[in-house]
Amino acid sequence: MSQADADFSDAAVLIVAHGSPQSAGGTSTTRRLAQQLANLDIFGEVGAGFLAEKPFVADVLDDIDAETIYIVPNLASTGYIFEKKLPKALGLTGLVTERISPKGLQHLVLTEPVGSHPLLVKIMTSMVQITLADFNIDVNDENDVALVVVGHGSTKSRASFLQTLHVAEEMGAYGLPDLAGHRAIFTAFLDEPPFIQDWRTLTTAKTVIFLPFLISDGYHATRDVPLAIGFDPGDADFLANLSQNKPNKIHLNGQDLIYLSPAGSAKDVAEIIFSRVKQAQERL
Repeated sequence: MSQADADFSDAAVLIVAHGSPQSAGGTSTTRRLAQQLANLDIFGEVGAGFLAEKPFVADVLDDIDAETIYIVPNLASTGYIFEKKLPKALGLTGLVTERISPKGLQHLVLTEPVGSHPLLVKIMTSMVQITLADFNIDVNDENDVALVVVGHGSTKSRASFLQTLHVAEEMGAYGLPDLAGHRAIFTAFLDEPPFIQDWRTLTTAKTVIFLPFLISDGYHATRDVPLAIGFDPGDADFLANLSQNKPNKIHLNGQDLIYLSPAGSAKDVAEIIFSRVKQAQERL
C-alpha cells in the first residue's frame, strides 16, 4: 500500500457498513478493515460504524476529534443505502459536509463505495483463477465449468443489479476470457430475478463456482446464499472454511458446486479504502 504523497496523519477515516441485528458476522469484515488501516498508522484516527446495529455510525462519528473525516461506505454499490440511509444517518448534505460539533468545525468527506472500485474486479478475478488452479478445473470445455456472480439486488434501486452485471462483464474481459467466450459467466441475486435459488436455470455445467459480490461476511453470505445454492450453512467445516477465506465444495445432483468467500472479505480491500480516501482528497 503506497503511503506517499498526501499526509493523512491529522485526518480520520470512518468506515460505514450496513450491519444487521441478525448477524454479528457482517460487522467482522468492517472491523477487520478498520484494524488493518489503524495498524498502518497512516491516519490520525480510524473508526467503524453501522447503520443497523451498534456501534451506530452517528455515535462513532461523534467520538472522532479530527477536523477532516473521510467517510468510506463499505458497500457493494451506490443505491438506496448509499444515497438515502447513509446521508440521513450522518446528516450529510453532499460529497463534503461542514458541521459544528462539540469538537469544533469538521469537514465530512464522503467517498465512493468500496464495491465500485476497479480493484475489486481484479480481486474477484484472482479468487476465481486461484480456485480453478487449486481444483485443477479445465475451462476449455464449455460444458465443464461456469461462474455465478451473486449480487444483492434491490427493489428500491437498480444500482446493485447494474453493478453486479458490470463486475461480471469486467471479470470476463479482464481475466476470464475463456469463460466469457463460452458464455459461462452468469449473475444471480437475492432480492430480484434471476434469483439465486433458481441458479439451475442458468447453467448445467459440471462444475459451478459461486462468488458472492457482497462486501460483508454476514447473514447473506454465510446463510442465505449458500442455503439457496444447496450448501448446509450450519455445517462446522463450511463455517470454518468461510472464516479462513477458503472455498467450500460439495457434489450435488451430479454437479460439483464451489462456494467462495464474499468479495469484500479479501485482505486487499484495505487497499481500496485507502484509494477511495486519496481520490476524495484529490477532489477537495
